[in-house]
Amino acid sequence: MAYYHILRQRRMDLNLTIEYVSSQTRLAPQYIQAIEEHNLDVFSDDFSFVRYFVHAYCDAIGVNWSVISQEVDADINDYARKRSMALSQAQRKIVKQMPNRSSVSKRKHPSHSRFQKRVSAISRNLQFRNRKNLQKLLLAGVALIVLAAGVSFWLDARSASQQAQQESQRQEELRQKEEETDRLAKQRQQERENQSLKFKIMDASTNVFQLSNVLETTKSFTVKIELPQESTVVIYKDDVPMDEDNVDTVYTDTFEQEIEVSEACRISIEIGNYVAEGTTITIADQTVTFDPTYWAQGMPATLYVDVVSNETATSQENQSTEETNYELTE
Repeated sequence: MAYYHILRQRRMDLNLTIEYVSSQTRLAPQYIQAIEEHNLDVFSDDFSFVRYFVHAYCDAIGVNWSVISQEVDADINDYARKRSMALSQAQRKIVKQMPNRSSVSKRKHPSHSRFQKRVSAISRNLQFRNRKNLQKLLLAGVALIVLAAGVSFWLDARSASQQAQQESQRQEELRQKEEETDRLAKQRQQERENQSLKFKIMDASTNVFQLSNVLETTKSFTVKIELPQESTVVIYKDDVPMDEDNVDTVYTDTFEQEIEVSEACRISIEIGNYVAEGTTITIADQTVTFDPTYWAQGMPATLYVDVVSNETATSQENQSTEETNYELTE
Protein backbone atom coordinates (compact mmCIF):
# COMPACT_ATOMS: atom_id res chain seq x y z
CA MET A 1 0.00 0.00 0.00
CA ALA A 2 1.39 3.45 -0.97
CA TYR A 3 2.33 5.80 1.84
CA TYR A 4 -0.45 8.29 0.99
CA HIS A 5 -3.03 5.48 1.19
CA ILE A 6 -1.58 4.47 4.58
CA LEU A 7 -1.92 8.05 5.90
CA ARG A 8 -5.52 8.39 4.71
CA GLN A 9 -6.52 4.96 6.07
CA ARG A 10 -4.87 5.71 9.45
CA ARG A 11 -6.72 9.04 9.73
CA MET A 12 -10.06 7.39 8.90
CA ASP A 13 -9.41 4.56 11.37
CA LEU A 14 -8.91 7.19 14.09
CA ASN A 15 -12.10 9.02 13.00
CA LEU A 16 -10.11 12.23 12.50
CA THR A 17 -11.14 14.97 10.08
CA ILE A 18 -8.73 16.78 7.79
CA GLU A 19 -9.50 19.99 9.71
CA TYR A 20 -8.46 18.33 13.01
CA VAL A 21 -5.19 17.08 11.55
CA SER A 22 -4.64 20.59 10.12
CA SER A 23 -5.03 22.10 13.59
CA GLN A 24 -2.52 19.60 15.03
CA THR A 25 0.13 20.01 12.30
CA ARG A 26 -0.54 23.66 11.31
CA LEU A 27 -0.61 22.52 7.67
CA ALA A 28 -3.32 23.97 5.44
CA PRO A 29 -6.20 21.51 4.84
CA GLN A 30 -5.63 21.59 1.07
CA TYR A 31 -2.03 20.37 1.62
CA ILE A 32 -3.23 17.44 3.73
CA GLN A 33 -5.85 16.54 1.12
CA ALA A 34 -3.25 16.87 -1.66
CA ILE A 35 -0.91 14.45 0.17
CA GLU A 36 -3.70 11.89 0.62
CA GLU A 37 -4.73 12.21 -3.07
CA HIS A 38 -1.10 12.19 -4.27
CA ASN A 39 -1.67 15.55 -5.99
CA LEU A 40 1.82 17.04 -5.66
CA ASP A 41 1.07 19.75 -8.26
CA VAL A 42 -0.54 21.72 -5.41
CA PHE A 43 2.95 22.46 -4.04
CA SER A 44 3.80 24.69 -7.05
CA ASP A 45 6.88 22.75 -8.22
CA ASP A 46 8.66 23.28 -4.86
CA PHE A 47 8.68 19.61 -3.90
CA SER A 48 11.41 20.10 -1.28
CA PHE A 49 8.76 20.95 1.36
CA VAL A 50 6.61 17.86 0.70
CA ARG A 51 8.93 15.60 2.74
CA TYR A 52 8.57 17.74 5.85
CA PHE A 53 4.77 18.01 5.42
CA VAL A 54 4.46 14.21 5.25
CA HIS A 55 6.78 13.88 8.28
CA ALA A 56 4.56 16.24 10.31
CA TYR A 57 1.43 14.36 9.18
CA CYS A 58 2.95 11.03 10.33
CA ASP A 59 3.77 12.42 13.79
CA ALA A 60 0.26 13.83 14.17
CA ILE A 61 -1.56 10.54 13.55
CA GLY A 62 0.98 8.05 14.89
CA VAL A 63 2.50 6.63 11.67
CA ASN A 64 6.16 5.52 11.90
CA TRP A 65 7.99 8.01 9.66
CA SER A 66 11.18 5.93 9.42
CA VAL A 67 9.24 3.07 7.78
CA ILE A 68 7.93 5.17 4.85
CA SER A 69 10.63 7.88 4.56
CA GLN A 70 12.52 6.14 1.73
CA GLU A 71 9.31 5.56 -0.23
CA VAL A 72 8.36 9.25 0.21
CA ASP A 73 11.77 10.48 -1.01
CA ALA A 74 11.71 8.15 -4.03
CA ASP A 75 8.14 9.16 -4.92
CA ILE A 76 8.94 12.91 -4.72
CA ASN A 77 12.08 12.54 -6.86
CA ASP A 78 10.20 10.46 -9.48
CA TYR A 79 7.33 12.97 -9.54
CA ALA A 80 9.73 15.91 -10.02
CA ARG A 81 11.64 14.05 -12.78
CA LYS A 82 8.46 13.25 -14.73
CA ARG A 83 7.30 16.85 -14.35
CA SER A 84 10.62 18.16 -15.67
CA MET A 85 10.53 15.74 -18.66
CA ALA A 86 6.99 16.85 -19.53
CA LEU A 87 8.01 20.52 -19.50
CA SER A 88 11.08 19.81 -21.67
CA GLN A 89 8.99 17.94 -24.24
CA ALA A 90 6.49 20.81 -24.37
CA GLN A 91 9.30 23.32 -24.94
CA ARG A 92 10.82 21.23 -27.76
CA LYS A 93 7.42 20.95 -29.41
CA ILE A 94 6.99 24.75 -29.35
CA VAL A 95 10.46 25.28 -30.82
CA LYS A 96 9.76 22.84 -33.69
CA GLN A 97 6.55 24.71 -34.54
CA MET A 98 8.38 28.06 -34.85
CA PRO A 99 9.32 29.19 -38.42
CA ASN A 100 13.00 28.86 -39.43
CA ARG A 101 14.21 32.43 -39.60
CA SER A 102 17.67 31.45 -40.83
CA SER A 103 16.41 30.40 -44.22
CA VAL A 104 16.58 33.37 -46.53
CA SER A 105 15.51 33.16 -50.10
CA LYS A 106 18.36 33.57 -52.55
CA ARG A 107 18.24 36.70 -54.59
CA LYS A 108 19.40 36.73 -58.12
CA HIS A 109 21.90 39.44 -58.92
CA PRO A 110 21.76 40.94 -62.35
CA SER A 111 24.86 40.80 -64.50
CA HIS A 112 27.24 43.69 -63.94
CA SER A 113 27.89 46.27 -66.70
CA ARG A 114 31.38 47.43 -67.60
CA PHE A 115 30.81 50.60 -65.63
CA GLN A 116 29.86 48.65 -62.56
CA LYS A 117 32.92 46.43 -62.92
CA ARG A 118 35.10 49.52 -63.12
CA VAL A 119 33.57 50.94 -59.99
CA SER A 120 34.23 47.61 -58.23
CA ALA A 121 37.85 47.67 -59.25
CA ILE A 122 38.32 51.23 -57.94
CA SER A 123 36.66 50.19 -54.69
CA ARG A 124 39.05 47.27 -54.30
CA ASN A 125 41.99 49.58 -54.85
CA LEU A 126 40.73 51.98 -52.23
CA GLN A 127 40.26 49.11 -49.78
CA PHE A 128 43.84 48.02 -50.36
CA ARG A 129 45.14 51.51 -49.74
CA ASN A 130 43.14 51.85 -46.56
CA ARG A 131 44.28 48.51 -45.14
CA LYS A 132 45.79 50.21 -42.09
CA ASN A 133 42.49 51.81 -41.31
CA LEU A 134 40.84 48.41 -41.58
CA GLN A 135 43.42 46.98 -39.16
CA LYS A 136 42.54 49.71 -36.68
CA LEU A 137 38.89 48.88 -37.07
CA LEU A 138 39.70 45.21 -36.54
CA LEU A 139 41.58 45.96 -33.31
CA ALA A 140 38.68 48.10 -32.15
CA GLY A 141 36.33 45.17 -32.85
CA VAL A 142 38.54 42.80 -30.87
CA ALA A 143 38.55 45.27 -27.98
CA LEU A 144 34.77 45.42 -28.11
CA ILE A 145 34.59 41.62 -28.06
CA VAL A 146 36.89 41.45 -25.03
CA LEU A 147 34.82 44.09 -23.28
CA ALA A 148 31.63 42.20 -24.05
CA ALA A 149 33.20 38.98 -22.70
CA GLY A 150 34.18 40.83 -19.49
CA VAL A 151 30.64 42.17 -19.06
CA SER A 152 29.23 38.67 -19.68
CA PHE A 153 31.61 37.19 -17.08
CA TRP A 154 30.56 39.82 -14.54
CA LEU A 155 26.86 39.13 -15.21
CA ASP A 156 27.44 35.38 -14.83
CA ALA A 157 29.28 35.91 -11.54
CA ARG A 158 26.49 38.14 -10.27
CA SER A 159 23.85 35.57 -11.29
CA ALA A 160 25.83 32.81 -9.52
CA SER A 161 26.00 34.96 -6.38
CA GLN A 162 22.25 35.55 -6.46
CA GLN A 163 21.61 31.83 -6.94
CA ALA A 164 23.88 31.05 -3.99
CA GLN A 165 21.95 33.52 -1.83
CA GLN A 166 18.63 32.03 -2.92
CA GLU A 167 19.89 28.52 -2.16
CA SER A 168 21.10 29.66 1.26
CA GLN A 169 17.72 31.23 1.95
CA ARG A 170 15.94 28.04 0.82
CA GLN A 171 18.13 25.90 3.09
CA GLU A 172 17.34 28.22 6.00
CA GLU A 173 13.61 27.89 5.30
CA LEU A 174 13.97 24.10 5.20
CA ARG A 175 15.86 24.15 8.50
CA GLN A 176 13.15 26.28 10.12
CA LYS A 177 10.41 23.98 8.84
CA GLU A 178 12.28 20.92 10.12
CA GLU A 179 12.64 22.56 13.53
CA GLU A 180 8.91 23.34 13.50
CA THR A 181 8.18 19.70 12.62
CA ASP A 182 10.36 18.47 15.50
CA ARG A 183 8.68 20.94 17.86
CA LEU A 184 5.22 19.70 16.86
CA ALA A 185 6.34 16.09 17.34
CA LYS A 186 7.66 16.87 20.83
CA GLN A 187 4.48 18.75 21.66
CA ARG A 188 2.40 15.78 20.54
CA GLN A 189 4.54 13.43 22.64
CA GLN A 190 4.15 15.71 25.65
CA GLU A 191 0.37 15.72 25.20
CA ARG A 192 0.34 11.92 25.10
CA GLU A 193 2.45 11.77 28.26
CA ASN A 194 0.14 14.23 30.02
CA GLN A 195 -2.85 12.01 29.19
CA SER A 196 -1.25 8.75 30.33
CA LEU A 197 -2.29 7.23 33.64
CA LYS A 198 0.34 7.01 36.39
CA PHE A 199 0.44 3.66 38.18
CA LYS A 200 2.83 2.76 40.99
CA ILE A 201 3.26 0.29 43.84
CA MET A 202 2.59 1.69 47.32
CA ASP A 203 3.09 -1.49 49.40
CA ALA A 204 3.98 -4.70 47.54
CA SER A 205 3.57 -7.01 50.55
CA THR A 206 -0.06 -5.94 51.09
CA ASN A 207 -0.80 -5.54 47.35
CA VAL A 208 -1.61 -1.82 47.58
CA PHE A 209 -1.19 0.29 44.41
CA GLN A 210 -1.85 3.90 43.49
CA LEU A 211 -3.40 5.27 40.28
CA SER A 212 -3.28 8.99 39.47
CA ASN A 213 -4.03 11.28 36.50
CA VAL A 214 -7.25 9.31 35.90
CA LEU A 215 -9.56 11.85 37.56
CA GLU A 216 -8.05 14.64 35.44
CA THR A 217 -8.21 12.77 32.11
CA THR A 218 -10.05 9.56 31.19
CA LYS A 219 -12.27 9.16 34.30
CA SER A 220 -12.02 5.40 33.81
CA PHE A 221 -9.59 2.47 33.58
CA THR A 222 -9.80 -1.24 32.81
CA VAL A 223 -9.23 -4.32 34.96
CA LYS A 224 -8.45 -7.52 33.09
CA ILE A 225 -7.67 -10.92 34.64
CA GLU A 226 -6.65 -14.13 32.83
CA LEU A 227 -7.98 -17.06 34.93
CA PRO A 228 -6.43 -20.54 34.69
CA GLN A 229 -9.43 -21.95 36.59
CA GLU A 230 -13.05 -20.94 37.10
CA SER A 231 -13.39 -18.22 39.74
CA THR A 232 -15.56 -15.40 40.99
CA VAL A 233 -14.24 -11.86 40.61
CA VAL A 234 -15.79 -9.01 42.57
CA ILE A 235 -14.74 -5.37 42.38
CA TYR A 236 -15.54 -3.06 45.29
CA LYS A 237 -15.50 0.73 45.36
CA ASP A 238 -14.93 1.91 48.93
CA ASP A 239 -16.07 -1.55 50.17
CA VAL A 240 -19.30 -1.45 48.11
CA PRO A 241 -19.69 -3.92 45.18
CA MET A 242 -19.77 -2.05 41.88
CA ASP A 243 -21.91 -4.78 40.25
CA GLU A 244 -24.11 -6.41 42.89
CA ASP A 245 -25.92 -8.57 40.32
CA ASN A 246 -22.72 -10.46 39.43
CA VAL A 247 -21.20 -10.97 42.87
CA ASP A 248 -21.65 -14.75 42.63
CA THR A 249 -20.91 -15.03 38.89
CA VAL A 250 -18.23 -17.58 38.01
CA TYR A 251 -15.89 -16.49 35.21
CA THR A 252 -13.91 -18.75 32.90
CA ASP A 253 -10.67 -17.87 31.08
CA THR A 254 -11.00 -14.06 31.14
CA PHE A 255 -12.58 -11.37 33.32
CA GLU A 256 -12.62 -7.78 32.08
CA GLN A 257 -14.42 -4.71 33.43
CA GLU A 258 -14.10 -0.96 32.91
CA ILE A 259 -14.04 1.02 36.17
CA GLU A 260 -15.50 4.54 36.07
CA VAL A 261 -14.41 6.99 38.77
CA SER A 262 -15.25 10.63 39.41
CA GLU A 263 -13.54 11.18 42.76
CA ALA A 264 -10.79 9.79 44.95
CA CYS A 265 -11.62 6.28 46.19
CA ARG A 266 -10.21 2.80 46.91
CA ILE A 267 -10.90 0.03 44.41
CA SER A 268 -10.65 -3.54 45.79
CA ILE A 269 -10.29 -6.47 43.38
CA GLU A 270 -11.19 -9.83 44.93
CA ILE A 271 -10.35 -13.09 43.12
CA GLY A 272 -12.29 -15.93 44.78
CA ASN A 273 -10.32 -18.91 43.48
CA TYR A 274 -6.79 -17.59 43.08
CA VAL A 275 -4.15 -19.79 41.44
CA ALA A 276 -0.68 -18.30 41.30
CA GLU A 277 0.44 -20.18 38.20
CA GLY A 278 -1.32 -18.93 35.07
CA THR A 279 -3.13 -15.93 36.60
CA THR A 280 -2.35 -12.63 34.84
CA ILE A 281 -3.66 -9.39 36.33
CA THR A 282 -3.69 -6.14 34.29
CA ILE A 283 -4.78 -2.82 35.83
CA ALA A 284 -4.88 0.33 33.68
CA ASP A 285 -2.75 -1.44 31.03
CA GLN A 286 -0.14 -2.28 33.70
CA THR A 287 0.59 -5.93 34.50
CA VAL A 288 0.82 -6.45 38.26
CA THR A 289 1.90 -9.38 40.42
CA PHE A 290 -0.06 -10.55 43.44
CA ASP A 291 2.17 -10.89 46.52
CA PRO A 292 1.05 -13.95 48.58
CA THR A 293 2.97 -12.90 51.73
CA TYR A 294 -0.18 -12.38 53.82
CA TRP A 295 -2.45 -14.64 51.77
CA ALA A 296 -3.64 -18.08 52.88
CA GLN A 297 -4.33 -20.89 50.42
CA GLY A 298 -8.07 -21.27 49.79
CA MET A 299 -8.83 -17.65 50.71
CA PRO A 300 -9.75 -14.96 48.13
CA ALA A 301 -6.81 -12.90 46.81
CA THR A 302 -7.41 -9.15 47.07
CA LEU A 303 -5.60 -6.24 45.45
CA TYR A 304 -6.17 -2.59 46.37
CA VAL A 305 -5.95 0.41 44.02
CA ASP A 306 -6.06 3.88 45.57
CA VAL A 307 -7.40 6.33 42.98
CA VAL A 308 -6.05 9.78 43.87
CA SER A 309 -5.77 13.20 42.25
CA ASN A 310 -2.50 14.44 40.80
CA GLU A 311 -2.27 16.99 43.61
CA THR A 312 -2.52 14.24 46.25
CA ALA A 313 0.01 12.05 44.44
CA THR A 314 2.48 14.94 44.18
CA SER A 315 2.00 15.85 47.83
CA GLN A 316 2.63 12.26 48.95
CA GLU A 317 5.72 12.04 46.77
CA ASN A 318 7.13 15.30 48.20
CA GLN A 319 6.41 14.11 51.76
CA SER A 320 8.19 10.83 51.06
CA THR A 321 11.19 12.73 49.69
CA GLU A 322 11.32 14.98 52.76
CA GLU A 323 11.19 11.96 55.10
CA THR A 324 14.00 10.28 53.18
CA ASN A 325 16.14 13.42 53.35
CA TYR A 326 15.43 13.68 57.08
CA GLU A 327 16.55 10.10 57.68
CA LEU A 328 19.73 10.72 55.68
CA THR A 329 20.45 13.88 57.72
CA GLU A 330 20.08 12.03 61.01
